[in-house]
Amino acid sequence: MYPLALFAIFLAVLALIWLSRGGNKAPSKGLTPPTRKKAKKIASLPPFVQANKLYYQQLLLKRKELPRYCLASSAIKTTRNLNETQKEFLYQELKKVPLPSGAAMRLSEMLRDPFVDSKEVAALASSDPVVSARLLAVVNSAYFRPASGKKVNSIHRAILLLGFNQVRNLLFQLVLEHAVNRYSPLSKEEIRKIWLHSAAVSVAAGELAKRQEEHPGLVLTAGLMHDIGKFFLPFFKLEDEGSFLAHEMEEDTPPLLREENQTGFNHALIGGVLCYVWRLPKEIMQAVSYHHFGHFDRLKNLSLRMRRVITTVAVADYICHLLRYADEDPYLYEIPKEALAECGFPDQVEFLITPELEKEIEKMVALLKEYSFQ
Repeated sequence: MYPLALFAIFLAVLALIWLSRGGNKAPSKGLTPPTRKKAKKIASLPPFVQANKLYYQQLLLKRKELPRYCLASSAIKTTRNLNETQKEFLYQELKKVPLPSGAAMRLSEMLRDPFVDSKEVAALASSDPVVSARLLAVVNSAYFRPASGKKVNSIHRAILLLGFNQVRNLLFQLVLEHAVNRYSPLSKEEIRKIWLHSAAVSVAAGELAKRQEEHPGLVLTAGLMHDIGKFFLPFFKLEDEGSFLAHEMEEDTPPLLREENQTGFNHALIGGVLCYVWRLPKEIMQAVSYHHFGHFDRLKNLSLRMRRVITTVAVADYICHLLRYADEDPYLYEIPKEALAECGFPDQVEFLITPELEKEIEKMVALLKEYSFQ
């Protein structure tokens, strides 16, 4: 009896020791480490992301819904890849799209000087009824209306309230709208979609520049201009397939390369040449030409400032596609981590988005829908 009792006690002690050590190690192997890893990963997230986990989870889910493309290993066409015949052909075709030289263009150039007299700007703006009407409409909109709620009737006060950067962008858009509406073969709806996307990118880029404590003027204009080549891609279409933007996307083929298959060029290349034809500042031409750079090495010959501007526009473009402010079916281009790091941006672009940024984009798009494309 005693030996059996002792043996039973011995087995019970062994069982308790086995249970205290976690029992069978195999389940522990499958469950415990991932749980610890997940906890560590959550702890490493920025505090504002941890505080708004649901918001960022929804953004990451949106990302999963969209096709993603990497251009790092793609041979993207630039003016460097074109032979002299192709360059001359492109240049001569785009010379047929002149940029108007009216008051809006002169004002836009004048506002490049941060020390220009606001009264001189107001005097020139007042000489053009279209410019005056747009400025007053915008400054009295819900987006910009002063806290007092009083209607603004003075062009000079409108310019002071809006600020030179915003005024310059609005004027430049007026100039571009004129050229696009007159010469682009796209439908009004296609033109409208591209403008709304471009305006959204401009706002997002400007907000990101402020976080970097950079002057937002250049990125605002670069964001507005980044897709200017899309308006004129159909000039070079190799065959007629109906609406240019309303086509189905081939699986795994980046849209930029599909443009090259259809036209021999891409919108970034055409946009860069347009900037040259229009004699716009070199910085704008570089930003338009390289906003789909794909690989960080493609920016190595540019200044640090320009690399940051181009990356900021690329990130703003990514954000607007993710938030569905796109001119066609939205998609995402991966942005090299080296470029993000150089701007002080996180590897996860989604973490740059905030509810406040979404509201700024939404308000500007609503404003343009109301006061543009008349």
